[in-house]
Amino acid sequence: MNEPNSILQGSVAHRGWTSVVDPVTKLLMALDLALLSFCFTNLLVEVALVFVALVILLISKAGKSAVHAIEFSSFLIFTMLIIQGLFYSHNQTLLVSVVGIRFYQEGLLYAATMGCRIFVIILATSFFMTTTTVSENSKYLEQVGLSYKAVYVLMSVCYILPEMMANMKKIQMAQRARGINQQKTILEKIKSILPVLVPLVIKTLDQSMERSIALRLRGFNSPHRVALKSANLYRHEMVNHRSLSLLAIILIGWKLWIIGSKFI
Repeated sequence: MNEPNSILQGSVAHRGWTSVVDPVTKLLMALDLALLSFCFTNLLVEVALVFVALVILLISKAGKSAVHAIEFSSFLIFTMLIIQGLFYSHNQTLLVSVVGIRFYQEGLLYAATMGCRIFVIILATSFFMTTTTVSENSKYLEQVGLSYKAVYVLMSVCYILPEMMANMKKIQMAQRARGINQQKTILEKIKSILPVLVPLVIKTLDQSMERSIALRLRGFNSPHRVALKSANLYRHEMVNHRSLSLLAIILIGWKLWIIGSKFI
């Protein structure tokens, strides 16, 4: 009689650790990492958090999907370093001068700290997005008692950006197949993106409306609908939820206390 259970337990043992962690725990992990990055102002601590987030992403074998986001954020952080190094309001200590252009220590430290926070958020978000699927998230939220409407709205909001990126990739591939959109420089890439922004947004919203109508016709909103039991065997769900939620509350309270102490 216990043979099916033993088979399931054996399959869990051979799966990766991300497969036995429920979606809410993964989301809380990402949230706690982001909150930790905003609670500290020490650059070494921020670098350590980036390293931790990167290790989590790599051991979950989801690193490749975050490469494009990291490339874009690196360009943004590089721009931030230049601007803050030159024009930060608290600049006092000259760090380096390049061809008469002076970069100050305070501005560079501030920009580096903000850049580390951006990296932590991107890596933590990438970990959640790449280790969970829409179906897994929706099934889990339905099982914990969330209404079907709320589940659909939440999932649509969370995955609208990846859907837009997928549509953008299709448009660019179609343009290249027709011999247009030959992108060689960053400026040419920006020029090629701007004309398709409005059609891209309209297409993504239209796809969301089509899904909503199809789900309604299939009785998604029916009060008699019963959620299927998931085959995933998650470990220590309640313990993880409570501990990570408590940590998030502590971090938020700590940050509010730090902000409030400046005005006392």
